[in-house]
Amino acid sequence: MKGSRTRRAATAWIALAGLGLGWLALAGLGLGALVLGGAAAPVRAQESVGLEASVVRIVNYSQRYSWHSPWDVGGVSEASGSGFVVEGGMIMTNAHVVSDSRHLLILVHNDPQPYEAEVVHVAHDCDLALVRPLDPEALGSVPPLLIGDLPELGAAVETLGYPVGGDRLSSTRGVVSRIEEQLFLHSGMDVHLTVQTDAAINPGNSGGPVVKDGLVVGVAFQANLGLEGAGYFIPPEVIARFLEDVEDGRYDGYPELGVDYEAMENPSARHHAGLREQDTGVRVRRVYKGTSADGHLRIGDVILNVNGYRVANDGTIDDGERRIDFGLLIDRRQIGERVSVRVHRDGERVVEEFDLTGSHGRHLREHAYDRSPRYFVYGGLLFMPLSLELMKTFGGDWYYTARNEMRTEFLVEPLKDEVVDFSERVVLLRRLRHPVNADMAWFRYQVVDQVNGKPIESLEQLIETLEGHDGDFHVLEFHHQRRVGVLDRKRVEEANAEILERYGIAKDRRL
Repeated sequence: MKGSRTRRAATAWIALAGLGLGWLALAGLGLGALVLGGAAAPVRAQESVGLEASVVRIVNYSQRYSWHSPWDVGGVSEASGSGFVVEGGMIMTNAHVVSDSRHLLILVHNDPQPYEAEVVHVAHDCDLALVRPLDPEALGSVPPLLIGDLPELGAAVETLGYPVGGDRLSSTRGVVSRIEEQLFLHSGMDVHLTVQTDAAINPGNSGGPVVKDGLVVGVAFQANLGLEGAGYFIPPEVIARFLEDVEDGRYDGYPELGVDYEAMENPSARHHAGLREQDTGVRVRRVYKGTSADGHLRIGDVILNVNGYRVANDGTIDDGERRIDFGLLIDRRQIGERVSVRVHRDGERVVEEFDLTGSHGRHLREHAYDRSPRYFVYGGLLFMPLSLELMKTFGGDWYYTARNEMRTEFLVEPLKDEVVDFSERVVLLRRLRHPVNADMAWFRYQVVDQVNGKPIESLEQLIETLEGHDGDFHVLEFHHQRRVGVLDRKRVEEANAEILERYGIAKDRRL
């Protein structure tokens, strides 16, 4: 649902389940070594020592937790990608190149010495990151590359990086074949502007610069495996927005307008909505709780104009250079900035002005990186928030193989109401067998509705309800078919420490 996208963006987080987007693949992360570049006065690389001096190899030793046994952490994986030096002694790369890092190395062109590095800023929603070597001398006199403008269709571009299959810098040439919004696979739910090229973008190329006339016009990041010679790079406007966001020392992310809309291309639909013959716009059919539009836009509003741009019946606007989805107007803004939306509502023209905010609950519906799973173990029962990562424990085809209770709660239940609520839902994932839970009627893949008569809306609330109860029994009510589970409170409290020790769990919770 990035920015203000329609049904496509509202369901983008479903796409990674295999619903027609399996043909996309992240381009980076091959096995091998690594490289990084330096910071001097910004100059055009072709006027100094050449582009190759500013392109580096990055090696990431990463580690991820298990969402099935959230107290366990997996083994260390080694993968490599590319990057390039920008101003300020930083290296730009993809977020997916440096995600879940435990140890990061860079290798600078023509320098066999690997240097340790750290991730300074990471933006998982637009798959960009800034890395800095720990040794301030590591980049030496390596020149930073400058960011250019969006290349036009048919323009010749060059992709530089360190793909798998060799240790030397690789250069491939191609042309810009398409400029449009695409799903960013790294988060699995964000849709931003991308540029398609037939310049080869292979594993290991991720994070490398795409250049034209000595200037960076993109960052290589994913490929289309279903089309021969089709790769994608992140364009300058997305790069510039990321750099602007981190100027204050932190990354806040993209704002969310937070509506689904339907096109008004049917003249009868426009007439039924009360629009004039010359009016164009799109009808709001859902509002997402906790987003910018919540409390400002309503179901049935026809969006006519956004920030002075007239919205066409298909949801596009003319920004003076090309026709784009009006959601990209929101993409170009920062959280906290104001937006003006003119709507047709109940026969009147209304202008709503409001501040742009982030999204409520989006972290539960995107791929999780650089964070550990939250959990609580009580009486051998494992409770966790319902999330995409939890659904992925059923496998890559979880959309088909996950338990019906969880799949329905994750995909269907939030969309039943006109105001979509992605609030946290707590799942009883499974049990660690012990006599205190041996007779538990329901103990796996159950969404918790109430505990001891109190509605449960977060993992923290579940813990508070269980630990604050002094009755003889805990009564757990589950959403699916109104199932009920019962625990003997005193027996559970006596057995908790033993259960944790038996199963090698250091702590009963991580919040």
